Amino acid sequence: MFSTRRDPANQYLNEARRRIAKMDPIAAREYSISVWAYGMRVAENPAEHLDDDLGEWDMALATLQAVRERMAA
Repeated sequence: MFSTRRDPANQYLNEARRRIAKMDPIAAREYSISVWAYGMRVAENPAEHLDDDLGEWDMALATLQAVRERMAA
């Protein structure tokens, strides 16, 4: 009937928070290093479509933010 539009950045952040909440602090820190490395690989090897890269970066940044929040708690 009515469609609700969600902000993709908030959706990525909420998903990342749920994923990170299940991890202990050391695992979350190690996961953040993997996500950062993945982000660097995306930056070094751009896709044909910029939207694909931006979506990957949005997910990576949301994950890093969720880890930062977890480490601060």
